Amino acid sequence: MDQLPVLDPPMPQAVELLGFEPELAAAWEHQAAARKAEAAKLTALLDYTNRVVAECHAEGGIPHQEAVRDAHLEAAMLLGVSDMTAGVILDAAGFARNHLPATWQAFHTGLIDLVRLRKIVDAGCELDDHVLALVDAAAAEQAAARSTSDFAHWLARYIAQTDFEAYERLTRTTRTRRHVQFAHLPNGMSIVSAFLPTIEAAAIEKRLKIITRRQHAAAKDTAAQDTAATDTAATDAQQGSAGSWSREHGAGAGEWGRPGQAGESPTLAQREADVFSAWLRTNPTGEPAPVEAKIMIMVPEATLTGDTNEPAISAHRSWALDADQARALAGDPHAQHDWYEGVTRPRAGDADVDVLTVTYSGRYPPQRLREAIIFRDGRCQTQGCTVAAERCDLDHQTPWDSGGQTNAANLWSLCRRHHRLKSHGHLHPPPRGDTEPTASRPPVIDLWLPTHTYPLIT
Repeated sequence: MDQLPVLDPPMPQAVELLGFEPELAAAWEHQAAARKAEAAKLTALLDYTNRVVAECHAEGGIPHQEAVRDAHLEAAMLLGVSDMTAGVILDAAGFARNHLPATWQAFHTGLIDLVRLRKIVDAGCELDDHVLALVDAAAAEQAAARSTSDFAHWLARYIAQTDFEAYERLTRTTRTRRHVQFAHLPNGMSIVSAFLPTIEAAAIEKRLKIITRRQHAAAKDTAAQDTAATDTAATDAQQGSAGSWSREHGAGAGEWGRPGQAGESPTLAQREADVFSAWLRTNPTGEPAPVEAKIMIMVPEATLTGDTNEPAISAHRSWALDADQARALAGDPHAQHDWYEGVTRPRAGDADVDVLTVTYSGRYPPQRLREAIIFRDGRCQTQGCTVAAERCDLDHQTPWDSGGQTNAANLWSLCRRHHRLKSHGHLHPPPRGDTEPTASRPPVIDLWLPTHTYPLIT
């Protein structure tokens, strides 16, 4: 057998035989080079962060965390991600450089990637030093040889077996981070993910599967009975003409359960999604009064009249509804609708007189102006930030205490994170008159736009 080619770094032992294939050997070297470049890039960004923090400390008066956020904001602009994402990445890299020498070395030599490094950091940041040293050495070796999901499972097992008490503390700490996340996709669908204690998630999964399987089995039994009745009637009608019946009805064989076909029963996966959604929308919440969820969307008038099928779009521009869904939403008799007329324009000079031109005497904007700005801005006005405007603060670009007015021209939507950065002088409003639409600033919106309120039953 020919000798293995000399690769830098060498392939993990589990896959080193792939090195005999020249294309795979070349692919490995390219992958390792990309990992080395990623490590070098993050090292440079960490060095920059440290320099910014040191300079801020020397100047005095700027809190440490605000200096770090300032550096992360600039790193985010370079990386093309949000500054929150940049902060998460750089915090993980910084922890690895300071506390995980074996992992950091494996990252720099191209043996592991950023995804695996972050998994090690997430698992190790809560461990005592003596346990962390063991995890670092073992994980750096295993991460290079295992797939991402397999390595994550191995890491959890290794920590549990190495130090039971440490693992228990880790699970207690992790439990405090439970949350639910919504990701709205551009195809009219969304992903709801929940970070829950496993025992609770397993109980939910079990209950969901039991109920949906019962429903699915009952639906199949009903369908089978209906089919049998139809077969009997067809046989009687055909009076022995089996060939004709087969050609007419047999074309559907194998089509059962295919999603999206009118009149067909939903698949088991579709039933699970429907039941899960129904639970979340209709189960009691313990609130003393019904809870209302306000959904703010923009629907073209021609879509409502049926003259076009242009989709509706959410106020924060992160998801859309197809025309049929928008019309169904608009015609829902069980929902409360608040309708407002609105138009879009690319330049401020084209505006008609509207609520966005009114100046109010108080410091805090009224609800009418607040909702108009939510539609106008869509999301936090910091470049790259995707926090919806309805979850943002309305900030005076020129502070109220410095003579700034309470009107649309002086107000902009900033998430709490970026609001704080602006308050500490690390974020500045765009120049006045900068109203041309960009990738981060959509066309300006005049007047009011449609909103939709869903009543949630309690």
